[in-house]
Amino acid sequence: MDSFDDARETVNRYLEALLEEARIQSEAVRELGVEVVTFYLGGGTPTCLSTESLRRLVTEILQVFPMAHNAEITGEANPGTVDSRKLGSLREIGMTRLSIGIQSLNDSLLATLGRAHTAADSIRAFQSAREAGFDNVNMDLIYAIPGQTMKDWEETLDEVLGLRPEHISAYGLMLEKGTPLWRAVESGTQAPCDEDLEIDMYYLAKDKLKNAGYQHYEISNFALPGYESRHNIIYWRLGPYFSLGAGAHSYVNGERWSNLTDPIDYTGSIWSLGSAVHEREVFSKADEMSTVMIMGLRMTDGVGEEEFRRRFGVSMQDTFGKAIEKGVASGLLEWDRRRLRLTRSGLMLSNEAMREFL
Repeated sequence: MDSFDDARETVNRYLEALLEEARIQSEAVRELGVEVVTFYLGGGTPTCLSTESLRRLVTEILQVFPMAHNAEITGEANPGTVDSRKLGSLREIGMTRLSIGIQSLNDSLLATLGRAHTAADSIRAFQSAREAGFDNVNMDLIYAIPGQTMKDWEETLDEVLGLRPEHISAYGLMLEKGTPLWRAVESGTQAPCDEDLEIDMYYLAKDKLKNAGYQHYEISNFALPGYESRHNIIYWRLGPYFSLGAGAHSYVNGERWSNLTDPIDYTGSIWSLGSAVHEREVFSKADEMSTVMIMGLRMTDGVGEEEFRRRFGVSMQDTFGKAIEKGVASGLLEWDRRRLRLTRSGLMLSNEAMREFL
């Protein structure tokens, strides 16, 4: 057996373990007596799988879980790994939403990021999604790329707006330790993006997308009315979620757990133990309140006093009064006794504002 066959067999074993975990987790969902309202196939590049493998994976997962009739079913896609046939197959089996990781429509900047796809690949992927019948498409963008100018960023935004996807995510680049780009910046061979330029890029996107009719509903996310990511909103509001696969995190009834991160270890543990859980953490009430504040402030409508009191039986003001006062005094938060939100300046300094709620 050559290395290609070995790799294919490893992938097949992993997919079988993933489906086994889905069957196990579905029993826990049924015991809770709830329906699954969102399903997100992501993490890496699931569309690198063959059309047949993707069809089986999605079909079997949707069959074993009790799905709501109007569930939001999202798949992540890399522009260089999809075509009309693959996307048409996913749409046919019930996928309702597609998230395409285009990052930039500048080939030079894509090369800087180490991406294998081109701007033309991204446009073809979007067009293929439309041909396949997807009427809910997100496009992921990255700004603050080393070497990127404001003109580069504005051109990408304008081209994306010309395509008119239903949802746009815009993230400032986070350099991951150990990556070639991180090493280039650390060694001084590549200059990082200027911090003031990064801030200007963020507010350019915010204002340009708002003027184009997109609602800014989370720090980095924009949607046409009615196309907000229901899946991510559950996460930001600290609702219950089950996750499958290596490195997956779940949160249900005040308990958070995570799986082994290595796919081979994960596969072996599923078949030998019936679980790949590596760590568990039970939230105290204080933990949960802090998390609700920190995650909720990512949403532009912030955290509501009434919802907080209904969930915890205490007032947000009584619990976090000092943190609220400090955030308001620093100009990072606004508080009208009903909702607590980040201000316009607080959006780019959100970590500083949220730190007070730890």
